[in-house]
Amino acid sequence: AAMAALAQNVTGTVTCGGAGVSGVAVSDGINVVTTDKQGRYALQTDKANGYVFISIPRGYTVDMADGFNPQFWQKLSDAKVETAEVHNFKLTYSPADDYVMIIGADSHLARRIGDRKTYKNGYIASLKYEKEKAAESQLPTYSMILGDLTWDNFWYANKYTLRNFMDDQRKMHYPVPLFPVIGNHDNDPAVPHSANTDFLAAKLWRDVVCPNYYSYNLGKVHYVVLDNIVYQNDTLPAGKKARKGVWGQRNYNAAVTEQQINWLRQDLALVDKQMPVVVCSHIPTFRINRNFSTFGSLQNYKELASCFDGFKNVHFVSGHTHVNFNAHPSEYPHIMEHNIAAICASWWITGKLTGTDMCTDGSPAGYSRWTVRGDSIEWKYASIEDHSDPQMRVLDMNTVKQFLATNADAVALSKTFKQMPTYDAFEENSVLINVFAWDDDWKLEVTENGTALPTARLHAIDPAYLLAYALPRHKRGENVAPQHHHGTLHIFKAVASSPTTPVTVKVTDTFGHTYTTTLTRPAAFGR
Repeated sequence: AAMAALAQNVTGTVTCGGAGVSGVAVSDGINVVTTDKQGRYALQTDKANGYVFISIPRGYTVDMADGFNPQFWQKLSDAKVETAEVHNFKLTYSPADDYVMIIGADSHLARRIGDRKTYKNGYIASLKYEKEKAAESQLPTYSMILGDLTWDNFWYANKYTLRNFMDDQRKMHYPVPLFPVIGNHDNDPAVPHSANTDFLAAKLWRDVVCPNYYSYNLGKVHYVVLDNIVYQNDTLPAGKKARKGVWGQRNYNAAVTEQQINWLRQDLALVDKQMPVVVCSHIPTFRINRNFSTFGSLQNYKELASCFDGFKNVHFVSGHTHVNFNAHPSEYPHIMEHNIAAICASWWITGKLTGTDMCTDGSPAGYSRWTVRGDSIEWKYASIEDHSDPQMRVLDMNTVKQFLATNADAVALSKTFKQMPTYDAFEENSVLINVFAWDDDWKLEVTENGTALPTARLHAIDPAYLLAYALPRHKRGENVAPQHHHGTLHIFKAVASSPTTPVTVKVTDTFGHTYTTTLTRPAAFGR
């Protein structure tokens, strides 16, 4: 083995307390090898990616630089293939199979509209709260951010790149380990369009954050991180100007490259198929349409899904949309997609307008809290602002419609804004229920004085979002963006018998937890 190792250009050891750890996956992003009984590995690499990383094995952890930055990878020191290099990795024993994983997405920091202060006082403070709460049950806490840590459009105009993001996490004392995922807005927009744009645009990520795809094990769960943005940055149309430093359109294709698929197959070959696998990427692989049916939205979703044939329990987690949805592709019963709404909500705009950060689907700015015990996983959507974690909003549609018909600003907005909803689908005495993290196996029960009311699911804009975004924007004479008003797929309606009876809404989630709220009607709406 020692003789054979001489032919490889990157070698090293993986040790814990000085003793070699065997069977650890080591990769350059192209090839995957494992350590021998002495913890030694040997890799022949073209050095194109510029790094070598390990897949942190179950029962161990790595050093966390600055308390949050996992040292599972090392930069190669010499680009020349003929130069041999040695890269050793040190593990620490960490036997916990039970822990909390905080899954956030889309922080969109860009040094604008007070975003970094809001992020620190909101998300960072929430992470500290989660860490303390988990510690009460002796559980360690980890985290991930599912892409769009930054905003490419402002990298140069506002001098805020991934380097600044990492500096901010250090200065803000990001309180738990962070496993980052690359998003479309984390690509360098100064890279001109060419056949190699995607690779070159992710260079800063690979230099200052970590590999743009990798894997790790925490307890009995295998995590895979993928880069599903193929950045194009096509030439700008004639006459169109970009922001400072931006070369092209910042456009991209949603797909996983062949190189990653090849790496993924090697990675998964080392994983027990009974083990839960969590696949972390920015863009959702599966989405839901307005008929509430699931479809594959990644260009090569079938090829990606086929990598998980034979696995029993696969969770795709994604961001990108800034809304919540859960999707169950019928052709892949072992796969579930969790699309998680945004840390920045609506790009930090609603917080600046009204003091409350709300996503375009009406969900509060937040994250998903996963409690992992062995191979059993429970998840719950959590609000950054309200640690009681409200799971729904219930509105009296009589007062909503009255407000929209009589409020001068609402009437003025409806004349200029084509997407302004009329709520014709809500008859008299309706209540609207927005269940933020609704899933197919959740149960919704609505009662009026003890009598059950039928419910219907429909696609609509949450009226609360009009108060959070469209109306204050309009009042300030600012553009009301149509792309903020796609509406949401987790809204329900029930019709009461009178305008004054209280209505009680009870929601039961996947794990049998119940959430109840009673709406005393008429209920005020509008500010």
